[in-house]
Amino acid sequence: MWTCTRGSEILEMEVKEITREKDGLWWTVPKAKTKNSWREQAVDLRVPLVGRAEAIVPRRMQAVGEGYLFPSTGKSGHVEQETVSAMVWMHQPYASTRPDYKRARLPVSHWSVHDLRCTGRTQLTALGCNSDVAEAVLGHMPSGIEGVYNLHRYDQERRLWLGRLSKHYEALAGSDSSLA
Repeated sequence: MWTCTRGSEILEMEVKEITREKDGLWWTVPKAKTKNSWREQAVDLRVPLVGRAEAIVPRRMQAVGEGYLFPSTGKSGHVEQETVSAMVWMHQPYASTRPDYKRARLPVSHWSVHDLRCTGRTQLTALGCNSDVAEAVLGHMPSGIEGVYNLHRYDQERRLWLGRLSKHYEALAGSDSSLA
């Protein structure tokens, strides 16, 4: 929620991709790990880590030392998006797999982790973020002629609006991000 990135990008996050810069923590998602990897104009996606992401990522880095922040003994070496999706499904109120298995059920149905990304985009608009910046936060590339001529990367704007989004989430939750 605090990065608006794709779940697969988060699960493939590596310690070497995190840097501390003068304005805070940054995660640089290599182009090859993004959905835009096939596009010639695509570049690495820089994501400012703010709010709870700024609290969680250093803890994960300390826990793993090196490599993936969300390691797995599976073939890829990291937790797979499909695993997370399957776990969410198993907790849906309507999930019928293994009916004898007692588990907590989510209070919402027909929900996926990707919906958090949609929520982030919607909330950015609701907070007044312009569409160009909101799309850049999500890692979407401008199409057509704009994609060819507009080479601005929106780093400062990403940090500003993800910071505002973080404050908005904390206000909604009635909590303090230092508790993350």
